Amino acid sequence: MSSSVKSQLGSISNIVKAYENYKKAPKDRLAKESYLQTRLEALEFHFKIVTDNHTKLLSEASDEILDSHEYFTTDMYSEVEETYIMYKADLKEALSRFMPSASAASEQTNKHVTTKGETQVHLPKISIPVFSGSYSEWIPFRDLFTSLIHNNDSLDSVQKMHYLKGYLSGEAEQLLRYVAITASAYQESWALLNSRYNNKKYLVNCLMKRFMNQPSVANETSSAIKDMLDLVNETVNGLKNLGVPTDSWDVFIIYVVCSRLDPESRKGWEVKISTSDELPTLNELREYLTSRFRSLEFLDTKFKPKQSKVMHTMSDGNNEANVICAYCDQGGHKISNCQKFCNTDYRTRNEFVQTNGLCFNCLGRNHSVNICRSYNKCRICKHKHHSLLHPTTASGPQASGSKSHIAVEVNSTGVDEVVDKNSFDNPATPSKVSTHFSKKIASNQVLLATALVNVKTRSGQVHLLRALLDQGSQASFITESAVQLLGLRRMPTRSSISEVGSEKSTLSSKYMVEIQIQSRHDPGFQVQVRAHVLSAITSLLPSDKVGRLDWLESMEIPLADPQYHTPNKIDILLGADVYGQVLTAGLMKSPRGSPIAQNTALGWILSGPTHQESDDDKQASKHCYHNVIISMHSQVDDNDMLKKFWEIESDTCDTKILSLEEQLCEEFYEKTTQRDSTGRYIVRLPFRNDDPQCKHGRSRDIALRRFHLLEQRFKKNPEFKARYRAVIQEYLDLGHMERVADDDLNNDSAYLPHHAVIREDKTTSKVRVVFDGSCKGVNGVSLNSELMIGPRLQQDLRHIVIRWRMHPICLCADIVKMYRQVIVADKDADYQRIVWRDDPDSEIRDYKLVRVTFGTASAPYLAVKTVQQLATDDGSQFPIEVVKGAKSDFYVDDLLTGCQTVEEGTRMFKEYSKLLRQGGFDLQKWVTNNKELAEIMTGKPEIQDRKVEIRTDEVVKILGLAWNKDIDAFEYTVQLPDNTGPVTKRKVISSISRLFDPLGWAAPCIIVAKVTIQKLWLAGIDWDEELPEELLNEWLSYQRNLIDITKLIIPRWVGARNNDVHMELQGFCDASNIAYAAVVYLRIIDSDGNIHINLVTAKTKVAPTMQVSIPRLELMGAVLLSRLITEVGRVLGINHANIHGWTDSTVVLAWLSSHPSRWSTFIGNRTSDILSRLESTQWSHVQSAQNPADIASRGCSPGELAENPMWIQGPSWLKDQSINYQRPKSISTNLEERHIKAHVTVDETKTFSDTSFWEKYSSLHKLVRIVAVCRRFLVYKRSHKFGSHLTKSEINEALDVCIRQSQLICDMEKLKSLCPFLDDKGIMRVGGRLQNASLDHDAKHPIILPHKSHFTNLVVDDAHKRTLHGGPTLMLNHLRTKYWIVAAKKLVKAHVHNCIKCVRHAAATRTQYMGQLPESRVTPSRPFLHSGVDFAGPINVRMSKGRGNKSYKGYICVFICMATKAIHLEAISDLTAEGFIAGFKRLVARRGHVSDVWSDNGTNFVGASRELHKLVSAENSSVAVEI
Repeated sequence: MSSSVKSQLGSISNIVKAYENYKKAPKDRLAKESYLQTRLEALEFHFKIVTDNHTKLLSEASDEILDSHEYFTTDMYSEVEETYIMYKADLKEALSRFMPSASAASEQTNKHVTTKGETQVHLPKISIPVFSGSYSEWIPFRDLFTSLIHNNDSLDSVQKMHYLKGYLSGEAEQLLRYVAITASAYQESWALLNSRYNNKKYLVNCLMKRFMNQPSVANETSSAIKDMLDLVNETVNGLKNLGVPTDSWDVFIIYVVCSRLDPESRKGWEVKISTSDELPTLNELREYLTSRFRSLEFLDTKFKPKQSKVMHTMSDGNNEANVICAYCDQGGHKISNCQKFCNTDYRTRNEFVQTNGLCFNCLGRNHSVNICRSYNKCRICKHKHHSLLHPTTASGPQASGSKSHIAVEVNSTGVDEVVDKNSFDNPATPSKVSTHFSKKIASNQVLLATALVNVKTRSGQVHLLRALLDQGSQASFITESAVQLLGLRRMPTRSSISEVGSEKSTLSSKYMVEIQIQSRHDPGFQVQVRAHVLSAITSLLPSDKVGRLDWLESMEIPLADPQYHTPNKIDILLGADVYGQVLTAGLMKSPRGSPIAQNTALGWILSGPTHQESDDDKQASKHCYHNVIISMHSQVDDNDMLKKFWEIESDTCDTKILSLEEQLCEEFYEKTTQRDSTGRYIVRLPFRNDDPQCKHGRSRDIALRRFHLLEQRFKKNPEFKARYRAVIQEYLDLGHMERVADDDLNNDSAYLPHHAVIREDKTTSKVRVVFDGSCKGVNGVSLNSELMIGPRLQQDLRHIVIRWRMHPICLCADIVKMYRQVIVADKDADYQRIVWRDDPDSEIRDYKLVRVTFGTASAPYLAVKTVQQLATDDGSQFPIEVVKGAKSDFYVDDLLTGCQTVEEGTRMFKEYSKLLRQGGFDLQKWVTNNKELAEIMTGKPEIQDRKVEIRTDEVVKILGLAWNKDIDAFEYTVQLPDNTGPVTKRKVISSISRLFDPLGWAAPCIIVAKVTIQKLWLAGIDWDEELPEELLNEWLSYQRNLIDITKLIIPRWVGARNNDVHMELQGFCDASNIAYAAVVYLRIIDSDGNIHINLVTAKTKVAPTMQVSIPRLELMGAVLLSRLITEVGRVLGINHANIHGWTDSTVVLAWLSSHPSRWSTFIGNRTSDILSRLESTQWSHVQSAQNPADIASRGCSPGELAENPMWIQGPSWLKDQSINYQRPKSISTNLEERHIKAHVTVDETKTFSDTSFWEKYSSLHKLVRIVAVCRRFLVYKRSHKFGSHLTKSEINEALDVCIRQSQLICDMEKLKSLCPFLDDKGIMRVGGRLQNASLDHDAKHPIILPHKSHFTNLVVDDAHKRTLHGGPTLMLNHLRTKYWIVAAKKLVKAHVHNCIKCVRHAAATRTQYMGQLPESRVTPSRPFLHSGVDFAGPINVRMSKGRGNKSYKGYICVFICMATKAIHLEAISDLTAEGFIAGFKRLVARRGHVSDVWSDNGTNFVGASRELHKLVSAENSSVAVEI
């Protein structure tokens, strides 16, 4: 036996080594066909030996050897069989380049064809379809397999068996899965398949069922007729293949096919066979159908059937014949329709989906829920998971689909189908999932007042709907589905709805409807309700099923909602406006006090807690409460979040103010933190409450389930298990995790599920175990929700890198396992328990993590705070720069610091290590740019990393930033994502979010991506919708060019030293119509007089979508620069006087040169912001060509940026010894200037006491001239002589006097909104905003006249006469060219109404009332049962296209349905009665019987009516009297 095994192992080794040698073979050998053929023959020879030896071993081995020997226990034969298949597949793939077919069967077939025909035609590859076990696939598979494989004498039985198993799947594959691959097994297997699937009775039944159930052809389309012909041929051929005689079936087949043809095709067939009295044959029908669909293809009727929407709530099983269920491995249904899968409980379903890697949303394979493209969501909670995976304890809104016939209730005990009565009317109706809800009886729920009410539709029909009575609502509401069901007329409105817990209105209703509600118990009670329309009102009420109330059964009272105990949807919410109308006298309480029953006109309504508690509920209530509260909620639109990306930013606070919780967290740390004897810190977990509820959430059960799923991954990936196990073992070896003693297992605790994060790019820990502190227990509470997060202690990465660039010699290091160096107090360690075992066969043990744990909410705060506390406690023993660096130069666990000399660096290296070691922290991976210092620190400078990656999180960046220590410069790294699959909005924004540029050095390139986000928002496409072609090309071009960013090199050291003469910041800002930007440079003059210019940071922002002027955008860029440059100055400690800003906008400089109060609110606020940071004198003007911010505001490609020296080093004149801070000579502007409002006061004591003079004249013409004559005496001079006629100037001056007099009685409080002012004549005019308009002065600033003034009436009368008794609109237009009369419209209308001439000529005309609509117009009926008819035309009609074809006059006959207003058009050749009757016949053939037709009594209509009556009379006379 042992010798046979050794021989077998040697043969297996030959195959494995041959496969490995083939992979290593040079390309020139693989290019030879003979070499590949030889290897294939050798493989077949060796594998035949292995197969024979395996058969021999199976026959000789005893049962004991089969169970114990390694050859059988490890299943070596299956492994070598897999290697054989892979090896042979590779060889055939290589040989396919030399021959047209890869399979041996098709190869032999091609050889036979070549030999017979003596030609060298290369035939295409003959592929055998895979047989899944479906009866409909058996016949094609059997015939093709028999001809190519089974009857191929060149193949032995073993090879045939390989082919047979290779072409099986699903049920058929399972049938032969464990059959050995031997020569004798092939015949048995083939016979087994024939006996199973060669069921003639069933196959014939399937063919006939499909033939008889074929759909009718609704429209004459080529595709429909072609499908019908194919089905006929498939059925006949299939029956013949099964041995069923079909020679005499022609009449039967013709009858079935013709009954399903469209009318036109049926008419054509009858015309074709009417010439002969013989019975038609099937061949004649085939010829007719072939010619019919060919002619329709040629004519191209362009018929496009209406696309029906795909309802995801329906699952039709007709198209699932090729689908294999992942749960039961049977074909014909999906896993979501699998009865076995649905009968399992929630936990089993959830674990199965996780274990097999299925999508949680669609239950499909090969993708996760994050990239699932299905639009389906849970019908209970509307979240992105399948409804079968919804937890049984949660509830949500009822899924839509009230028209479905089958409802499925998902619960822990199984799936119950509730079939509607209507579903039996249509036995062919497939099963449709319509709604999901839990069947578990809930404990202690609160009933809300619900009632079933009758609601009338517009046609008077009555529907039964469910209503919720809510006294706390000011209005009533109705769902959109109920409005559509009732067919109500919507009235446009705009209503905002405020919710519980929200001060602002987050819901809105666009429509309102009027409904009439009727009581079921009292039909005489009806109430009219105005209700707002919402998509949904609330979730199911009650949320879970409750038990019936026993005390109600004995009362025998009519309940408003008899099904109060069953969860159901709410269609109407009746608010306080209806609540008072339905209440009546009567109130009853349960023996326990609640719930109560209130009598209403709708019946008795129930409300209050049910008080039904089980023993388990009572026990659970001692620890915690987990209630589901029903309330309306709103949802934030993701597109609105995108919109904030480019909205105008508001002022941000530079100083961080701690919240109350952050202050409590700081105080808690100071009070509870201790140190052990070694100096290591011991901290407490900062719980929000003294009694954390997470300990009552049964978290151990959840952790166990998650651990079992993790073990499933271990089975699939042993290497992953080994890495994971090593990490856990490291925890135990280092003492960071301890086993929980048996006596402490029942202590208060919380268990954390754990999983791995694999990072192959990491140089230290490639597998990191993360503990899930956010995992919620059964009470909905997690450990992280109970912990305080704490304040943010460390500075931004931008600030640390900016300071790091100031050191000539830089140092980098990180803390070894920073989190795990801090001890957690024993009292809190039980809240960090986990479960673990090394082997699935061993017992699961409980452990507790005794160090700060990665994955808990407070871990970052505790670790960082401990390092800073160490610097505070032991800082007195160390240099001040080390203590200061320990507090400000750490970013999480990474140290970024530097020094001036090697000696200083050596001292810092030792002092940092010593300081942190006193607190139990160790520094590792020291890196520096100085080789001498590197040798001192590590002993071997060459072992240091060449590049240090700078990052803020663990996300793999598309665009990353790294420091190259060899050249001491920053470089960009690019890792472009895989572009497989459609490019969607979600994928693009995900890629843009991974462009890491914290200091804005690549801002001109990044701004292009930011603008792309705005373009995607403006395009209005959905998140998972593919990009339009234009946007797609832009994005792909951007991705291709992004690789050039690696050419951009930013020096790390900016040239600063301690003895520098001068250091200043130069900032530039600019704006374009797409973005605005700010960039800051550091200018250093060293002790030798050399000038160093370096880019420090930059920032860009996308311009808002609303129209904003360029000067305003320039000002926003200046705001951005002022904030950015002062931030950099504060970080570097640069004197405020050495900060300078530059802009190329003279308008911005003019705005900054004046007080902010001079400008409009927008400008004033932002200039005030700028001037609070930088003085006006610190701003200067720069030409646009010399402004580096112009590059960032417009954007550029990465290649252009890398070759632009002005972006890296700024303008060339910055290197001059002295800079000319200049401005244009004249900086002034009136743009955005605030208009000063003039307030006029009048002293009433100076008015004329006698007003009779001004009111005694009834004509403006007379009043003005009398005043002008009187003024001659007032201004009389002896030297001046007046003429006999009044001059124009005298009349105008007199008019001004009258105006000023009338304005004395104006009410100034009512004129403030007009911004009145006094002109140089003392006349009050309207201010307004038309100062720059090209209008007359009177039109821009009209004269203000009071409403109650005699002079105003004279002006209105004069306007009425000048406009020839014009109407109000004409008079107002004429008056407003010079005057602004308060309440002018009312005054003008009154004057027109009192004008006698106007009244006489305004004779009112009466309109004739329209007659009543005929009965056919207002009575619902079938379309075109009652029709109207008329002709349109003439039109030109041509029978065909082409030169020489004449057109003929024709007409269009328009038939209109009186009930639906639908239109039917027919082409008519002439206006005769015969032409109309032909069109009428086509209408009846297409639309059905027409009972009444209305016309305009045209002669052709009258003649047609007469002809039709004759035909009817003739038919009636030939019918027997009895009939």
